[in-house]
Amino acid sequence: MIAELLRDRQFQELEKEYKFLSRARGETIDSLDYVILDLETTGLEPTIHEITEIGAIKTKGTEITDLYSTLIKPKEKITPEITRLTGIDNDMVADAPSLETSLPKFLDYIGDAVLIAHNADFDVAFLKAQIKRFNNQQELTNAVLCSVKLSRLLLPGLANYKLHTVAAHLGFKVENRHRAIGDVELTYQIWAKFLPMLKDKGIKTLKELQASIAQ
Repeated sequence: MIAELLRDRQFQELEKEYKFLSRARGETIDSLDYVILDLETTGLEPTIHEITEIGAIKTKGTEITDLYSTLIKPKEKITPEITRLTGIDNDMVADAPSLETSLPKFLDYIGDAVLIAHNADFDVAFLKAQIKRFNNQQELTNAVLCSVKLSRLLLPGLANYKLHTVAAHLGFKVENRHRAIGDVELTYQIWAKFLPMLKDKGIKTLKELQASIAQ
């Protein structure tokens, strides 16, 4: 039945449009392409605030294949409070590209990779809101993994599951916090540690992993 579905022309067309459907093939988690990402923003509300920085690491399993980092010039000024939180000020983004320029390039960059982020709902909500805001013809339909949920699955009992807490528990040095590329590097280290732990638990496919963290 599954084999017939995967050969069906209509399914193949849907596969092209909705990237996550290709994951029904059940590839092993160490053979998939991933983009580990982090955003810095001017605030917490995706429909109001803007992205000021994108950092990403592309991997095959845990092997790094590419890096991505860019500042983005928002339409509104960055407030002093946000500068204190992110380390990004208005001078730093004065000559940075706009999101209208950067977003299509970043969506092309991630392709159909599985996305990984710490508190992924936040990053994905911002990306989707910005796509909608700028009437971009592209869609974000990638499969998504949240490293907070992965941490709760694999490291039960931590005091909290903030990025620096999980990283410190695993013995990683915490530096350059709250800049996108620094947070992405930490998230990558956590993912590289988690992948063999997941396999040890008998979790081999993306479908199995998504089911495990949904419980």
